[in-house]
Amino acid sequence: MTKTIIAVDPGTRYWGVTVFRGTAIILSMVKILSTKGSPRKRLEEVKRIFSSLINDYAPKVLVIEKPFFFWSKQSRFLDVVIEEIKCLARKRKMKIYEFSPRTARKIVCGNGNASKKDMAKLICSIYPELKIRLNQDRRYKEIYWGHAFDSAGLGVCYLKTKQKIKCLALNV
Repeated sequence: MTKTIIAVDPGTRYWGVTVFRGTAIILSMVKILSTKGSPRKRLEEVKRIFSSLINDYAPKVLVIEKPFFFWSKQSRFLDVVIEEIKCLARKRKMKIYEFSPRTARKIVCGNGNASKKDMAKLICSIYPELKIRLNQDRRYKEIYWGHAFDSAGLGVCYLKTKQKIKCLALNV
């Protein structure tokens, strides 16, 4: 049986979510979270969304972006969101892997200083079905789909570290 992996680029407003079955992408999306309501209600929404993803796809592995941030109200809430996701994953006995954005770019692109656009292009070379999201006519759309590419990059990073995908880039 092929292992199912869920990769999440967490945020307080947008989540990039990519689900892999083996090395194939079966779902790539951006989930929009409500910014209205109390932090408790927003956290309940996080639990509901992530629980439904776990129930629908039964992943064995969670790959999540390790945030780097300064201390602000929003970053503290992001930290709580990430801990809640990891707690739900632990309850389901999922293996949890965390990668910083720089580490993910280093593993996937071979350059930790690569731009998000460079990483997205490389992801599209591996998964051509995502190419339609690469070139957008509006800046906000690029930012929006950037979350999906970030989560796909995290998944590829995990797969590459586990040697399931080889030679992703010409320079690696």
